[in-house]
This record gives sequence, C-alpha cells and structure tokens, in this order.
Amino acid sequence: MKKNKKKKLVVATGLLVVTLVAGTFAWINSQDQRINRVKTAAIKDGSVSVEENWKPKPIVPGTDATKEVAVTNSGDTPVFVRVSYEEVLKHLTEKGAVTNRTTGWKANEVLSLSDDIPVEYDGEKYTGPESDYIDVTAKVKDGSDAALPAGVKVYAKGSVTKDPVTGAENTTFSYSAFFEYASGKYQAMETEVSVAGGNAVGSQIEDWNFVMSKAEYSVYKGGYSNMATNWAASSLEGASADATTAKASLLGSAGKKYDVDYDYTSKALGLDALPAVTPATDGDQIPVANSEKKGVQADKVALGVSGIRVEYGTDMVTTAALAKDKWAYNKEDGYFYFTSPVISGATTPHLLKKLIFTNDIGTEYTNATYDLIVKMEAIQATKEALTDSTGWNLNGADDSETKKITAYLDEQAAS
Repeated sequence: MKKNKKKKLVVATGLLVVTLVAGTFAWINSQDQRINRVKTAAIKDGSVSVEENWKPKPIVPGTDATKEVAVTNSGDTPVFVRVSYEEVLKHLTEKGAVTNRTTGWKANEVLSLSDDIPVEYDGEKYTGPESDYIDVTAKVKDGSDAALPAGVKVYAKGSVTKDPVTGAENTTFSYSAFFEYASGKYQAMETEVSVAGGNAVGSQIEDWNFVMSKAEYSVYKGGYSNMATNWAASSLEGASADATTAKASLLGSAGKKYDVDYDYTSKALGLDALPAVTPATDGDQIPVANSEKKGVQADKVALGVSGIRVEYGTDMVTTAALAKDKWAYNKEDGYFYFTSPVISGATTPHLLKKLIFTNDIGTEYTNATYDLIVKMEAIQATKEALTDSTGWNLNGADDSETKKITAYLDEQAAS
C-alpha cells in the first residue's frame, strides 16, 4: 500500500526591543516541525522559512526601524502559509512613576520581578574627566553635622562675586547629588544642599562647607510586570507543558536563540498562567489596506497606549475582497493568510515593513522591554491539509471569515 505523508512546518522568529530612548535590539529565532500525513510528498525540514531584513535603531518616539518580513519556500512542494504574533511586554508596574525611600540601593537587591528598581542616574556626567564639577562630598554634612552615608556623592561648581558699588558678596552654585550603589552604577536622589560657610571672594568651591537637609533615594516602586499576548493558537506540540496548554509557540518556553537568552515560562513572567489565545479584533490593529500602520496588543492592554505599531506591506486585502498573492487577516483565529500557494523557489510579498515608535511613547515605556515573536506555519497546498484535523482544521461556518479564506485557498489547492 502506498503511504502518503504531510508535514507541517512551524517557524517562530522574534524581535527583542529594549529600553525607551537608547534601545538595543536582538533576534529571537525558533523552529520546530511536526509530521502528519497527507496525499502528497512531504515538506522537507527547513524548506519554508521566514525571511527578515532587520535594521535596528535606537527606540526614539517619532522614529521607525526597518523590519521587513516575508516567507520563502526553498522546497519542491507548493505550500500554504500563515503568520501570527506572540508578544511579551515587560514594563514598570507603576508605569514609570518615581517614588523615594530613605535607604540607598544595594547591589543584588532585586530578588523578584516585583521588587523596587533603582532609578538609574548618569553620574559619569559629573565624575568624568571632561566635567567641570568638583567632588565636594567630604565637605558636605547632614542635618546632624554628620558625614553623609557611604556611597552618596555630591559634585558642585560655583563662585563668589562682589558688587563693586555696594560691596555685597553674591554666591552662585549648582550641584548634583547621587548614590553610587556599585562601581560606576548610580541611583538618582532627591536632595536639598545649601552652602554653610567658607564661600568668600576668591575661594575655591572645594573649600566651601555644605549641608544636605534632605536625602531621599529614587526607585520605581513595585518593580516590573509582564504582559503577554498570543494572537493565534500554534500548531506546535509545545516547548513545554506550559506552552502546550497555552497553544503557543515560544510562550511557555525558555532558552537561548541567536545569542539572546529568553524565559517565557509563566513563572518567569510572574503570571499564574500563560494568556489564552486572543486574536486581534480592534480595528486599530487590523490592516485592511496597503501600508497601514496598525497597533499591537500588549502595550495597549498593559499601558493604555498604542505606542508601538507595525507598518504593513503593499499587498494587503480583506476577507471580503480576496485576491491572489495577497495577505489577509482573519480576526476569527488571529492569523494572516497568504492567499495563494507559495511555489518552489518563491518568496511572498512583505507582510511587515517597519516597526513604528510613535510620539505617543511616554514615561509608561520607561525601562520597557518588548518582544514581538513572528510565528509562521506552512502546510502543503492541498484541500485536505486545509480542513483536516492534523492540518489547519479550517472548518468555519458558511458566512465566517474562516470559510471565505478556506474556500478561496481551496480553489487553488493541488488536486
């Protein structure tokens, strides 16, 4: 008896976006395969892949970064492909709000995701060789005439002038105070420092005396929280039981991909459980025309702001106006479907073109980390693979978007 095979290929690629103003970028890339049966030849491992042109830039409001995403079939068998997202947004629990406490930060103080986080300070601006500020820490006493706590630094500059008419002396000075909790690591402080003496005409500021009447140490109270979203149910078996339950691709797993460490287990994310599958249904998140800039889910849900947006390609259609060789989003399952088989050696048009960082990005995004995981699935371009339970299992009602996509692909499927 002749045996026929179907292989379903799933690839997940991702983008790690770190910090608000001077971000760094890295790849997260994962691949997994699952063998099922169908009536044509099997798809070879690695024969269908996500192709990306990624040009990282610092994350600055009002800018964008090239993020071109397409799918290439280097195998011998025509395939249908679909793409969806998983997201992880790590953000400050209090959305960037700063509070103060009476004790300075200690190295390695963070024990859990929800612990306070020190507000970092650019102390090197004052301690560096090009600074015109002078270290006057030893000349500063607290309100009880005691030396400052270890680690507190005060740098200042100033002068004393004499009015040639009245003879009155005028002192001007500026200072910066901060806490060095580890070598070269500084915490912001809220302080009040005043001149207590020694400030005479012709004197040097390092000879003056100062008093610090207020000393508080700035933190982001409550540390971090994570918002994870899963647009579509993955066909992967799951990298862990956690991922299988959530029907996710990378969510629920941990590892190292392209030199980037990640941990998306529910424990590491501080979640009781991974999120349920939630297709985007907001009109502001669904492209219906070419080159539209649409939002993602994580930041809107967690921060109430759509600051991170995706610029889509020039080959987008709706399920009401399907056409060949286009991308169409199905809000019923959260996938972007390519509307024609991808033949051997072919590459789809770009689904994504850019990531947009809008002017809506504000303090809510302070110290934020955003991971966009782009997951792709490919099956053989046959009618059976579209509706079979071991394939995409697309069996929507007659008037559903799923049915419209299935019927359109079915017309082009291999017999």
